[in-house]
Formats: sequence, structure tokens, C-alpha cells
Amino acid sequence: MRNKNKPRPMGGLFLVAALLLVQVGAKAGELLIERVDLGEQALGEQSYNLQEQGDLRVFARSAAGFNRSRLYLQRRSDDGRWASPEALPFSDARWRDSDPHLSADARTLTFISDRPTRGDTALPQMDMYESRWVDGRWTAPRRLPEAWQSPAYELGPERYGEQLFLASARPGGPAKLAIYRVGDSDALPLPLPAPINTGPNNSDFSLSPDGRYALWWSDRDGPSGGAGDIYVAERVGQAFGPALRLPAPINGPDFEFTPSVSADGQWLYFASTRGDQGGLSQVYRVRWPALLQSLGAAAQAFSQAALDAEVSALWRAIGHAPSQPSDLARLAAIFHPQARVHGQRLRDSSLGLDSWSLPDFLALLGTPGPRGLVECEIQREQRRYGAHAQVYSIVESRRDPGQSRPSYSGVNSMQWQLGPQGWQLLSLHYALALPGQPLSAGRPEAAPCIA
Repeated sequence: MRNKNKPRPMGGLFLVAALLLVQVGAKAGELLIERVDLGEQALGEQSYNLQEQGDLRVFARSAAGFNRSRLYLQRRSDDGRWASPEALPFSDARWRDSDPHLSADARTLTFISDRPTRGDTALPQMDMYESRWVDGRWTAPRRLPEAWQSPAYELGPERYGEQLFLASARPGGPAKLAIYRVGDSDALPLPLPAPINTGPNNSDFSLSPDGRYALWWSDRDGPSGGAGDIYVAERVGQAFGPALRLPAPINGPDFEFTPSVSADGQWLYFASTRGDQGGLSQVYRVRWPALLQSLGAAAQAFSQAALDAEVSALWRAIGHAPSQPSDLARLAAIFHPQARVHGQRLRDSSLGLDSWSLPDFLALLGTPGPRGLVECEIQREQRRYGAHAQVYSIVESRRDPGQSRPSYSGVNSMQWQLGPQGWQLLSLHYALALPGQPLSAGRPEAAPCIA
């Protein structure tokens, strides 16, 4: 939702969509925009903020200017068809309800409303509420903590576990309309850093189901970017990569807003005022995998740089000065708590294998020895699938950084996972070089280490 006045067209008649999906755009590569049929809709009404969790959909519908906004729910039957939308049972025509969002388990519905805290007079702003699915029904809306609210508009609240993201026009923010995050009832919402909050208005923050991508609308590009465009940024831990403006035909000269990726990761839903002279929005969708593919390497450049940095940090943290331990604190952050390390070396004409849990491996590296250790990674290969990466490294180990030849060399096979804490190492298997089978053949003398 956007707090923006729009012209109010004449209404009163009902329109019935003839097709479930109406093609309204043209191909741009593999991108094809489709309009989503949400059932009967009165002339002069608009739809927006659709979110899909399995066999359940929620969305908002309103008159022009987001007046008389109400929340609707759709259920999908076993044959894959969506039933006619039904208003949420707590909906009251006296109040405006908007910007619905379902939690991942589809049991918590977060939204905004101007319903009063007491009496029968609507609030002058929209505040945040939640309803829960309990015993087969939606509970009466509960107002979210006062510390999260403000005298200004709150928009687009979305709950992900213990975190809530919202947009607010509250005073003192980094922009007229900015995106915030809050983690518990005692904390005040904190604005997200750039590139999320760049430009005068940013709102409708949403995360992809795997948490890797943040989407929102922004008018940072001014008139050249249209009334408002949808942007995407990679997310690694609590950090965000560069903001990428989604290509045409998703963005255009009109207002694009309320992006949301379906729980199955197949569709990006969004609202747009395209093609409507009255400035009313309808809901559209585009294939999410095709969109990511169209963005190319830029879609995961930020997480790729973060992975490269963590692999390099691993070898620096293992190295140490004489009589000093490895950097155990850094290693504990790099490894997943359940990680295991396996080591293979030649012993008595046979290959021996050692295996450690993370605590045992850190204890081993935390025992200072009289000699130092310098790890020099000379080769790195990688295969990656989304949030999973396999990294193959050849490393030369020296007891003294001035050694011309390594004390020994090894090949390392690693499994990395991108999760809420960023990249973490799930497993490390190293094998020392075998006699007559050098790992670094053809490497120039004194060639620099990768990191």
C-alpha cells in the first residue's frame, strides 16, 4: 500500500474476469507478465498485496486512494483451482484494513488498520495488527506493541520468525517513507541501511522463501524510474547487496509495488497501475526463476563475494605465529556448529583417516606449538547451487613464511551453506599430497597466494 491520493473513478458495476490468467505484457527474454484473476471486482476497485502460502492466498482490495480497503482470502481446492475470494471474518466496513501478510506456517496474519483502540472513531493513521489461526478460525485482531507504532502511517508489515519488517513515515527516519526492522516487543524499530533506504520513499519490504533475496518498491530513480519501481537485493546474514532495479516488463512508467514471492519459489507477485488511466492497480505475476536468470551473475554477486571472503578467512584463521594458537573465535564463526573435519594422510603405506567434531578440531588448533603455520591457498575451484557451494582448494603449508618450498601441501574439499548467519562451513575434508603426485605442478615459484 502507498499513502498516495489517486483520482476516484465511477463505480457500481461488477466485472468478471474471463480467464484465470490474462497476458498483458510482452516477452523480454524469457520474462512473461501475466495478470492474476482474483474473482469478481467492482468497477472502481483495485487489488494489491497478494501473498501466497501453499493453498492459501491473502490480498487487499480498495477503492481509489486506498479508501475502503479490506482483506480477502482465497483457498485452493484439490483440483488446483482457486475459490472465490472471501472477506476475512473480522473485517468491518467502518475501518480500513490493508497490507496482509501470512507467516510461513500460515497461522499468523499481520496487517495494518485504522480501527480505533477505543470508541468508534477511526484512527488518523494506519497501525499494525495481527490475527492468529486458532481452533479453525481467525482470532480477533490484536494490536502490535505500542513501541512499534508511531503517530504516522505504518505500512506493509511482514513477519519472519521473530523479526518484523515494516515501512513507516514516522518522524526522524532516513526518508519520508522508510523500511524498518524490529526483533522483540521491548525494542524500537530500526531503519535498514542503504541500499534498502535510499531515496525519498521505500516500502513493501518482502523476503523470498529462502531468505536470500529482499524485494521492495522505491522511487529513488525519480521520474525516469516511474512512479515507483520494484528492486531486489541479495541478503547475506544481516547485510544487503546492491539494489537491482527489476527489468521491463516488470517495471515501467507506472507504479509497481507490493512484491511477494510465492512459498514454492515459482512466482513473483506484484501490483501495478499499468494500463489504468484512473491509477488503479491490479495484481500480476512473473516466473521467479526466470527473473533471477535474467539478472545473470548480478543476482548472486554479493553472496559470491561473501563466500570468497569466507574461504580466504578460513586459511588466515588457521594460520598462526610460533607458540600462538589459531584464531579460534574467527574459526568458530566460520564453521557451522555441527560441522565435522576429516583429515587423510599416508601412514605406513596406507591412507589413514582422522575425524573431528568442531569442538575437538578447535581444541586441536587451540593448543600452541613451538612452530608457526602459514597457509597459502594457490588454487580454488567451485560449484554452486543457490545457497549451497562446494569449494575445492589446494593449499601449501609453511612453518616459516620465508620458506621457498612448503612443508607440505594438501587438497581440501569443503561444503558451504548460506543461512541466517551468512556462509558457514558444513564440512572440511583435507588430504595431504601423495608421493609422486604433486598438487602444485606448473605453479611459478613465488607466485602470490590467492588470499
